[in-house]
Amino acid sequence: DHNEGRSQASFDLSTSGYGLFNGAVTASLPVDGRIKKAGYASVRSWRHTRSFKRDAYMDWSCYNTLVLRVRGDGRPYMINIGTEGFFDITWNDIYHYVLYTRGGPHWQTTRIPFSKFFLASNGVVQDRQFPIALNKITTFGFAVSGRGGFVGPFSLEIDYIGLEYDPSVTEEFAYEMYKTDKYIVAT
Repeated sequence: DHNEGRSQASFDLSTSGYGLFNGAVTASLPVDGRIKKAGYASVRSWRHTRSFKRDAYMDWSCYNTLVLRVRGDGRPYMINIGTEGFFDITWNDIYHYVLYTRGGPHWQTTRIPFSKFFLASNGVVQDRQFPIALNKITTFGFAVSGRGGFVGPFSLEIDYIGLEYDPSVTEEFAYEMYKTDKYIVAT
């Protein structure tokens, strides 16, 4: 996404006609002295805009569950959902959920309540967590990391991405919140 590093990714149609997020993750750093981390690849949807580049949002507030039918290669993938930020410094804030794939020839259907997504900024999980503002969705995407020895080729085939309302899901937010002082910053 920055045209730096050596990992490669594409999002195309597979030979069977399904969406295919594939490529190769390389953890080696370029020899420029500026880049300190490498080894991931990601793809995301275009940010929705109205005329004159005004913000437009997807409204998912009628739904509480993300439904995916995928066929992976056995490695974990990150599902990323971008939302509107209150200030321009939050443009790197993204909600994540780890999708574990089985590998092999079989498809898997996964239902993920939106309450399970956690907030991170620039890849760092935040101490203060908030539920997703489902009426202000801007982007959706997938990422794969080379951490934990998962460097090399990857392949995630996608048959279906959908939303549903599941009445059995009553949880508003899955993570415990701690009261912190307003100006305390952990380093």
